[in-house]
Amino acid sequence: MTYRVVRPFPLSLDGLTLIDLDIGDERSEWGGMEDGLVAEGYIELAPVVEPAPVVDAAPVVEPAPVVEPVAAPRQQETRRRRGR
Repeated sequence: MTYRVVRPFPLSLDGLTLIDLDIGDERSEWGGMEDGLVAEGYIELAPVVEPAPVVDAAPVVEPAPVVEPVAAPRQQETRRRRGR
């Protein structure tokens, strides 16, 4: 279960390291202190938010039409023939 902080306070789960919790922070690990913190008014049960349905966000892309290259018109060779 996830709880939300309603009054800021420092929390120590291991007895050595302090974690400063601010209003609105949400946690699911409280080291068994949930009942006492709720009774003292430091935390409350966070509302369960249903995740939004997953929508296939990949747009459908139509393939571009294949355009065949147009050959450039052949230029006539302009050779002079030597008179024979």
